[in-house]
Amino acid sequence: MQPEPHKDNNFDFVRVAAAAGVLISHQFSLTGRPEPVMLGSSLGGFCVLVFFAISGYLVAGSWSHDPSAWRFTARRLLRIWPGLIVVCLLVALVLGPAVSQLGPRAYFASPATWDYLSQLNLWQFKSHLPGAFMGNPIPESANGSLWTIPIEIRCYLALMVVGLLGLMRRTWMLPVAFVAFAIWFFFLFKTGYDHPIRLHLQMAVVFFCGATLYQLRAAWSPYRSWVWFGSLAAILCVWFGGKPEIAYTLGVPLMVVLFATGSLPVLRRTGRFGDISYGLYIYAYPVQQTVVWLSDNRLPFGLGLALAAAITVVLAWLSWTLVEKPALRLKNRL
Repeated sequence: MQPEPHKDNNFDFVRVAAAAGVLISHQFSLTGRPEPVMLGSSLGGFCVLVFFAISGYLVAGSWSHDPSAWRFTARRLLRIWPGLIVVCLLVALVLGPAVSQLGPRAYFASPATWDYLSQLNLWQFKSHLPGAFMGNPIPESANGSLWTIPIEIRCYLALMVVGLLGLMRRTWMLPVAFVAFAIWFFFLFKTGYDHPIRLHLQMAVVFFCGATLYQLRAAWSPYRSWVWFGSLAAILCVWFGGKPEIAYTLGVPLMVVLFATGSLPVLRRTGRFGDISYGLYIYAYPVQQTVVWLSDNRLPFGLGLALAAAITVVLAWLSWTLVEKPALRLKNRL
């Protein structure tokens, strides 16, 4: 459930653009090149934070419209699980044996093959398939994009707990809780900037920043232009004031939500044929690995990117039409 109709905002465009950014960024790493950097992070890492920002905003809206734990859980599962089940089965049972240097018997006898499917419990990430894509710059990695899904599931659960505790019943309660969480993360949580736990918590900060912006939407929405310029000025001051992590972590969700909740004549029609963003995200990596493997990584970068993108768009549309859209019909009945 979304707080605004698709036709009245830019959310669909932002989702598709973020998924495309992850695809482009991975095309560099999967062909042995350094990923492009954006604001001190890889392009793919930046786009992942964009996803978490809009997810926090929209999921908070879903809870506010219907604060039922079981229906909230069912909606989240129906959005994430069907597409994930199909892509994992296709990659592990169809693509895997075709691109593995092991014979079919050895491939299916390997515990790693079936361990890959354990990520369907949504709580852990697995990308290793035995003998797959050998010779690629990143061998045996079948779908590295899926690492964010367990983190997002944890954010959903945390938001549901926040809702059950009543912190979303009053406008001021979630913002106060978020400010306390952000202060703890930026000033009290002591780990290196490259530590995985810090990255996971940063994504949670971005998610709950999006949720807080939803909670406060009545206060800032009528003054969008002023808020945009004021926020940009504040972000730049914090960045050049020597706190780039704070500026980046809070600035991304703020600017993304301000843009996504707006309505531009062309961009707001991005989803009129369906939302292919999730399909782009979950299918791009194995498609790109396959193109690199089949071509022995000899295709010109632009041609390989265009070929992988075209195949991924087709698979994403099929995923939306045959899997995700039917599941969302059931979700809407809830």
